[in-house]
Amino acid sequence: MHELSRYLYLAGGMPFLFLGGAHALATPLRRDQLKGLSPYDPSLANAMSATTVRLTRRTDMWLAWVGFNLSHSLGAVLFGVVSLLVGRSEPAFRTEAPFFGPLAILVSGSYLVLGIKYWFRTPIIGCAVGFGFFVLSFVFFQTAR
Repeated sequence: MHELSRYLYLAGGMPFLFLGGAHALATPLRRDQLKGLSPYDPSLANAMSATTVRLTRRTDMWLAWVGFNLSHSLGAVLFGVVSLLVGRSEPAFRTEAPFFGPLAILVSGSYLVLGIKYWFRTPIIGCAVGFGFFVLSFVFFQTAR
């Protein structure tokens, strides 16, 4: 049962690894770069560059938005990588799963809630799949004890 739990855990991390990487690749680094996360209306990117955030005048809204997208991508990729490291071997998984199993459920569930509230269908499905795998992994891990 631990082996099945480990494979489910590894499967749970894969959507986050994939979606985080895809999100980074879809993030435009320049206003004139047309990618998946570029605004349809080019005047919006120009307006974002022309205004600062209230927190500081040292950056404009465009640069902050690019940074938010890239740091969000980094977080999802890191979560996926940590999941792969936890499940890298049966002994590592047996040792780490009691802590990282609930943590993975919490993190993936948080991504899912954010997705439902703010995102679109593809990341919601990916987060739901990852969350489901983590929950199943934890259930199988607990029943194998």
